[in-house]
Amino acid sequence: MGKRIDYDRMAASYDLGRAVPSEALDEWRLALKKRLHPVPSNPMLDLGSGTGIWSVLLADWLGTDVVAIEPSEGMRRQAVDKRAHPRVLYLGGKGERIPIKDNSCSHAWLSTVTHHIPDLGRCARDLRRVLMPNGRVLIRQAFSGRTQGIVWPRFFPTAHRLLEARWHTVEGTVEGFSVAGFEKESLQSVGEVSAPNLRAYYERIKTRADSSLTLISDDEFELGLAALKRAAEEEPPAPVVNRLDLLVLRQ
Repeated sequence: MGKRIDYDRMAASYDLGRAVPSEALDEWRLALKKRLHPVPSNPMLDLGSGTGIWSVLLADWLGTDVVAIEPSEGMRRQAVDKRAHPRVLYLGGKGERIPIKDNSCSHAWLSTVTHHIPDLGRCARDLRRVLMPNGRVLIRQAFSGRTQGIVWPRFFPTAHRLLEARWHTVEGTVEGFSVAGFEKESLQSVGEVSAPNLRAYYERIKTRADSSLTLISDDEFELGLAALKRAAEEEPPAPVVNRLDLLVLRQ
């Protein structure tokens, strides 16, 4: 499509489309506690932290300090304004050049961010540098070929095709990280309640806070919205549950 995603501009409405109450993410809390028990004393790294949604959750759920790295100034500004937290430090930086010291973080969290990283191998090598020995990389992602658990693509076919083309496969991600000595430890599907019903989900999707939806034309976006609105009016009320994967890589 040739469009460039303006994350600074997206930042103002990002939370309207992406943030949900912590209880809606309870399955993620349980999955992370299981994988990261006990939590080391060193900080956790949240790479590609956006507006700090997951940074604060990680700090609260795990009782740990969090270093949140985000390249978009607009996203960082929203994070500081809305989610200032005594255990979270927000810093500017990119995945290929993480601005923290060697062996300073316990584990790394990457939430729907790997497809935004131009050089996955270089990012993996820098993650290996900043993590403690035996530190894990935990990736929350809908991987290409495994997007059937997400609700919105059924209404936006063009954006779905873009998603499948842009996002890495599980195998491609594991291969990208293997150059830095990481290997697959586990893969599991995790559910999250994205909205109490389709009507509320429609209001969230309308914000266009997903990067794949910004890459399609306005006409295609409006057609998809209309289809989603019709479904919201016709289908019985029920929580909208999206399922993404948790891929855990170990050194």
